[in-house]
This record gives sequence, structure tokens and C-alpha cells, in this order.
Amino acid sequence: MTIIRTLALATLLASALVAQAPPATPTAQPHPTEPDPAILKAMRSKVFVIQHRDPFRLQMSLEPLGSGTRGARMSWSKDEGFSTITVRDFPENLAAIEEAIKRLDTPPAIQKATDMELTLHVLFASKGSVQDGNLPPELLDVVKQLKSTLTYRGYALAASFVQRVQVLDNARSDTSGLGYVLPGALGNAEGKDAPRMKVEWRAQGLRLGGQGEGPSTLEVGTFRFDLEEEATTKSGTLAKFNTPISLREDERVVVGTSVVKDHGVVVVLTVHRVKR
Repeated sequence: MTIIRTLALATLLASALVAQAPPATPTAQPHPTEPDPAILKAMRSKVFVIQHRDPFRLQMSLEPLGSGTRGARMSWSKDEGFSTITVRDFPENLAAIEEAIKRLDTPPAIQKATDMELTLHVLFASKGSVQDGNLPPELLDVVKQLKSTLTYRGYALAASFVQRVQVLDNARSDTSGLGYVLPGALGNAEGKDAPRMKVEWRAQGLRLGGQGEGPSTLEVGTFRFDLEEEATTKSGTLAKFNTPISLREDERVVVGTSVVKDHGVVVVLTVHRVKR
């Protein structure tokens, strides 16, 4: 029994000593997000004033020029029209960013526009001769050439449109027109109660070419023409076509022909520059 008590007492004393021993002091480890002080000392900071471009979008273009090193920073600010980009990085990266800002922070290009006037004439042609009294003087030469080319002998003006459009130097423009055929354009045989005919046209992708001292050329990506008859129950398409065209300034061009009710449909287009 004496031996057992002695062993038990020794065990208790050993446990007490272990409990009273101070814990080992852990070794201090650097925080993983803290940059190296030597690296920070080599970096420089600079504020760039942005005058023309959006600083947020400009920063997105500049970020690849940064070193990406821990501690490098790039931020933008825009307050009441005062825009800045602040950068902290190595001197060589700051130099590259500054050079890029000089090239990118420039005024937006000003879109120059040219006023062009399009004149569209729709003619109805017939086998028999008709008076050309309602034809505009500028179309007399065109009709003379049509008579020598087509089998129709008479031509009457059905509709006219004058449309002004601004054609940009670095973009494509569109324009359109809508109207009705003049009364009696198909002759008295149609009668006064005949359904009205509607004309709708659209010129898309307008672009100027050949600018300079000589006349300009208007390139039309797609010219669409529709002639419809308006009835009481439904509308019916009488003639339509889509075509690309190229027009020299002040040139009269037959851009399309079709046939409707034993008559020919001829579309003549002219374009000229409007002087400001």
C-alpha cells in the first residue's frame, strides 16, 4: 500500500508542474498581405489629371501597364467634372502609364457631316403617247432617253419626293420617304373611285465617296422601293425592288423599273450637295 501511495503522489506532482510551465512563445510571422517595405520604398506615386476621356474606362486600358507587384495601386476619381487617375508603382511603370495617357486622353474626333438633298421622281409609262406637260424640266432629257430605250411612248409624273439627309464622314446614314401617287397618273381609265396607291422608299447605308475638288459620289448600300394599292379590305403590293446604287452629284439615274396594270413604273433619283 505504501508503494501505491508514493506512485500516486509522484504522478500528481508531475501533472502540477506541467500545468504551471509557461507556454512556448510562438515565432512572429509576417502578414501575407503586407508588401515588402523595401519594395514600397522603391515605388513612387503620381496623380494624372484626365481632361477628355472617362477616367474609369481609361484606367481599364492602363491597368496592364502596371507592375502587378504587391503594394502597387491604381485608382480613378471623378468629381464635378474634375477627373484624375492616381498611380503608385515603380518609376518605369509610371513613365509607361504617363506616355499612354498622353496618347489616349485626347478630344473625341468630331464627326463632320455633309448635307445632301435627294430628289426622287416616280414616273408611269404607257404604250400610247401622252402629254409631257406635267414632267419637271430636269426630267425631259431622261424621258427622251427612256423613249429611245424602252417600248413605252408616254410618260407621266406619278409622285415626287425631296429629302435632305446629313451624311457623316465616318458613319453611314439612312433616309426614307412616304406619299401617294398623284390623281390621274394612270389616266382616266382608272376612274375617280380607284384605290389610292402609296409610295414608300428607303435609302440605307449612305456614304460619301470621291470628295475633293470634283463632284462627290453618294454610295447607297440598299435602295428599297415599294408601290402598294390601298383597298378597303387589304393592301396589295404592285411593285417593289431592292438594289445598291452609286450616284454622282447632280446626276439623274434610273434606279429601277417595273410593270403595274399595263403601265411601266420608272424611278429616277438625283442627289446634290446643299451649300451652307
